[in-house]
Amino acid sequence: MEKLEDLLSYIIKELVEKKDQVKIEHDTADDTITFRVNVAKGEMGKIIGKNGLTANTIRGVMQAAGIKEKHNVNVEFMD
Repeated sequence: MEKLEDLLSYIIKELVEKKDQVKIEHDTADDTITFRVNVAKGEMGKIIGKNGLTANTIRGVMQAAGIKEKHNVNVEFMD
């Protein structure tokens, strides 16, 4: 699970300017891991992207990475 969190942190930090304000929390239930991402005010648009394309791509990458560790991965972007 630590590898998944590191991967998500890397992706998010590459998209924002205020890297020190990126906060990622996670909950685990059975084989499902849910990550909650918070970023600095005004930078959520960079994470969501046009029509949610960037957010959906991040979710897809994380789900694919979770398969390797036999986890179902969800990513929520908190505003």
